[in-house]
Formats: sequence, structure tokens, C-alpha cells
Amino acid sequence: MNTSTPSGAGRLAGKRAIVTGAAGALGRVIAETLAKEGADVAGLDLNGPGLEETSAIVRGYGVRATSATADLTDFDAVQAAVGGIIDEWGGVDILLNGAGGGAVSFFHEMTAETWQTQLDRNLTSVFNVTRAVLPSMLEQRFGRIINIASIAAISGGRLVRGATAYAAAKAGVVGLTKSLAIEVAEQGVTVNALAPGAQATPGRDNDTPERREKLLNEIPTRLLGEPEHLAQTVVFLAAPESVNITGVILPLDGGHSI
Repeated sequence: MNTSTPSGAGRLAGKRAIVTGAAGALGRVIAETLAKEGADVAGLDLNGPGLEETSAIVRGYGVRATSATADLTDFDAVQAAVGGIIDEWGGVDILLNGAGGGAVSFFHEMTAETWQTQLDRNLTSVFNVTRAVLPSMLEQRFGRIINIASIAAISGGRLVRGATAYAAAKAGVVGLTKSLAIEVAEQGVTVNALAPGAQATPGRDNDTPERREKLLNEIPTRLLGEPEHLAQTVVFLAAPESVNITGVILPLDGGHSI
């Protein structure tokens, strides 16, 4: 049973959010957390059945939910999907660019295909969705764009060797975030990014005790990130009190990047 906030209440009541990667574990937590705070949520992902599961969870909080299946690396497909959401809802207030994913490949062995795939999944997808959403935000003179970067964009990926392409793509997200924040600051739109470190994802369950100890030794707090904490940070950056926060790259890494 959820502990839902009544429809019309919450810090984000009445806001309309798009969450990319909403069929994934992290995206689903973010979508649910936004719904708890009163936001309507539209999911974008390539996984249609997963999107439907997320939408069902969102509706359980008494808010509107919709979704669109699209390849986020396909510019035209994204324009059509986002356009449909904007037509249905009349606009978008919050965009969470959460889709992406890394691939381990040492640079001297990396193929051009692997390099391009990482750029497309982690950077071009952010451009495509943001480009589709931004005109409506500028027209209404309000918007909150929140990108998921990575601590690898800041530290070079010391926690995972062979993450050069991923780190480069996420560094592109950092540059996009800062530059776009300046470009749209006077039109009521803020643009920020989160830079998570190692997360307590299901894949971490496969760590050996030695691997886990080595990982925690790199993190001053000796804590892995929790998806719920990241989701609450998204809410903070989307909330009214963050009106004067823009162009920030916020590490959520337990001090690893200090």
C-alpha cells in the first residue's frame, strides 16, 4: 500500500513532469516520488510494458499518468512522443533526463560503434528530449530541467575502469547543463544536473566482499547511494524554493569527488 499524498496536495501539486528512463529501476523511483509530491508524470522509454507498470504506480497517488514508447536516440521519434504529451497536457513543467547506461570497454580496445552508442545513449538522448520540451517551457516562462550526469564526468570514473566513453558522454551532459542554464535563465527556466556516485543497485549484490570493501574505501561516508535519496533531490530541484538554483552540478557520491 502506498502512502499517497492526496491529489492536489504536495510540493509539486499541479506540475506536469516528463521522466525519461521511467521503465527502469531508478526512473520508476523518481516517477513515484514526483507523484507522491502531487506531480502528474509522463514516462518516456523504449520499454512499453515497463512504462505501463510505472504509470500504474503513479496513478495510485491520485495524479495523472501517461507514457510514450520511443527510442530516445531518434530525434524525430522523440519530437513526436513529446509533442503528443504536450498536446494532451497543455505543457510540461519538469523534465528529468534519467535515461542512459554505461558500457565497460578499455579505450585501446574500443570500437567506433561502442563510442558512438555511449554518446547517443547518454548525451544525444538528453539533447533530443530537452530540445522537444524546451520551446513549451520558454513559452510559459517556467521550467525545471534536471539531468542525471555521473561522478565519472568529474572524477574520470575511478570507481570503474574502462568507462571512458561513458565519462565523456556524461561530461557532455555537464557542459550542456551549464551552457543551457545561462541561455534560458532569464526566461524562468532552471537547468541543473545530479552527479551520482556508486549506487545501491541490484547489480551491486553480485559484488564479492573484497570488491565491496575496495569500493567503500573510495567513499568517505562508506555508503552507497540510494535511489530514494536521489529522487528526493530531484524533488528539491523541481520545487519552488529552488527558483534561484541553476547551472549546478550536484555530486551525490558520499564525498568521493572531494
